[in-house]
Amino acid sequence: MIAQEAKFKLLNYKLHGLITEYIVKLHDADGEEVEYHITDYYNEDCNEIVDTRIWKLSDKILDDLQVKIDSRLGIKILGFITSEHFYRNDVLESMYVKDMEDKIDSYYEK
Repeated sequence: MIAQEAKFKLLNYKLHGLITEYIVKLHDADGEEVEYHITDYYNEDCNEIVDTRIWKLSDKILDDLQVKIDSRLGIKILGFITSEHFYRNDVLESMYVKDMEDKIDSYYEK
């Protein structure tokens, strides 16, 4: 028997001004399917993600629906979205370049 691998699928995304929302389905190795709602919040210029929230979609009222973005699952979900959605990838890449430029500038200012 071959072990089944967990798979993500981007079901939908919507751009709403300074917010981008994603719906992702995870089909895990145990055969369960879970959907997650991810929201990226952008700055006024839409060139930087200032916050990201991940929520497990459920028809039950539970206290533990939020997924931490730095958890193992959160990192996997965000990595998947970044690889699947062109705009998020471009913004993160430009944020990284800007951060590196700022570090270089501060180094030479000393």
